[in-house]
Amino acid sequence: MRFRLRLMGPVGLTSALGQDVTPRSRKARGMLALLGTAPGLRMARARLQDLLWSQSPPAQGAASLRQTLHDLRHALDAALIGGDGWAGLDPAVVSVDLRPAPGLAGQPAEFAEGLEIDDPEFEDWLRDMRLALEDQAPARQLPLLIVGEPQGDSAQARMLTKFLLQEAAARAAPLIPARATQMAEAGEGLLVESWCLGQPDDKVLMMMVLRDIASGTQLWAQHYPLSSALHDLRRASGALAMTMIQTARQAGQGGWMLYPLPDLFSFSRSRLLAADRHLQQAEGAVPCALRAFLRYTLIIERQGADPRALLEEAEAHCRRAFEAAPGDPIVLAICSLMRSWRGEVAGALDLARLACRLSPGHDMAHLALSQALNDAGRDSDALTTILRADAGPMAVLGQASWQMRRAVAQLRLGRLAEAEAAAATALAYAPDCRPALRILAALRFHRHDEAGAAEALSALRRAEPDFSLQLMASPDYPVTTLRRMGLLNVTQSGL
Repeated sequence: MRFRLRLMGPVGLTSALGQDVTPRSRKARGMLALLGTAPGLRMARARLQDLLWSQSPPAQGAASLRQTLHDLRHALDAALIGGDGWAGLDPAVVSVDLRPAPGLAGQPAEFAEGLEIDDPEFEDWLRDMRLALEDQAPARQLPLLIVGEPQGDSAQARMLTKFLLQEAAARAAPLIPARATQMAEAGEGLLVESWCLGQPDDKVLMMMVLRDIASGTQLWAQHYPLSSALHDLRRASGALAMTMIQTARQAGQGGWMLYPLPDLFSFSRSRLLAADRHLQQAEGAVPCALRAFLRYTLIIERQGADPRALLEEAEAHCRRAFEAAPGDPIVLAICSLMRSWRGEVAGALDLARLACRLSPGHDMAHLALSQALNDAGRDSDALTTILRADAGPMAVLGQASWQMRRAVAQLRLGRLAEAEAAAATALAYAPDCRPALRILAALRFHRHDEAGAAEALSALRRAEPDFSLQLMASPDYPVTTLRRMGLLNVTQSGL
């Protein structure tokens, strides 16, 4: 198995499958930093002991060194090698990444960021290493998303257009990712140009053109009719943001770091793991939070071999993301979902409400708030909340997830026909959506459609190799709402 050891920013060790296998021990992470920067990835055991246990008696230091090497071998297996008086990493198996990178808050990432080992010898070595690495090339900046000043015949039309484009750019930028700005700058990315005409009844006809900044090439042009009605504004903002995201993805030039958003909102283990491998190359609070979100999906969908380890990883990603960007609505929403998973209803509500206050109408914030409201027993409010959140770019990309949230809220209210329709819509968007199949099987059997229930169960068995009706009836299977509403008679059907 191959490993990637990233040393710019927090020390991180990942397997070829994208699994985070970073040891928890600070001394073990310090040893990874030492070996990862040593010539040939090898260092004398005596030198390792001097740097990490300089203040311990020799016998105690040697014992601690052996224990730490044992801990590393648990993570690295045969990739940790050694010989007479030395230890090292197998360069054929371990890839060391020392490329400059932006930190969580956008500042240049520090070597072995956050690693604190109370040993003067190691502190001296760490300080010298950081100074030596300061001369590296600066971290690559995010592409630009420049919103130009609208042109038009009416001040009111220009103001409405500017408001919508700036809001759309603010929503699109974290998901491209890019740096949204109104200032004309040289660089790579997208330039948003617009022309607007005032129409009767306070309506506006806007034309948006997206250009490649470096070449000036026109990538997209589209007319949009706008009105000042709040519902219409919300939908227009979501549509404009989605256009910016899709144009950036289709352009795919200049080294844009495109997030794997369709995979992130899938229900397939292979696609979720592929998204995680992609996101681990990105730096920043949003990709960190998104990595927590995909682990949340893996846990709920019983697609992780070790749910406890996945939960710990998800919580660690949430902590890092929240510390870096406590006011980002995506970060707050995902942190809220994690609180909901742990049953911390009050905390989940607080975080989701804050996300909605900071970004009214944000699709991810409303998804989290709807979940928290259901947990609090406020089912009608939960449905109203999710119905307001279907026009944003994340909701468009993750239609199955938003439809399932709607279906759960409708189930809680006893609106079974509507819940079945929402689940069917989710399945149409994502044929691998297991939650939709579970709801369809239960609701079809409940209304005596045994053929339809059998069809859903058959698809569920293909998606879940270990599926059985007995498993579905077990208290740990993820059908909490169906169980609560007494809709699991299908488990006794023998279908």
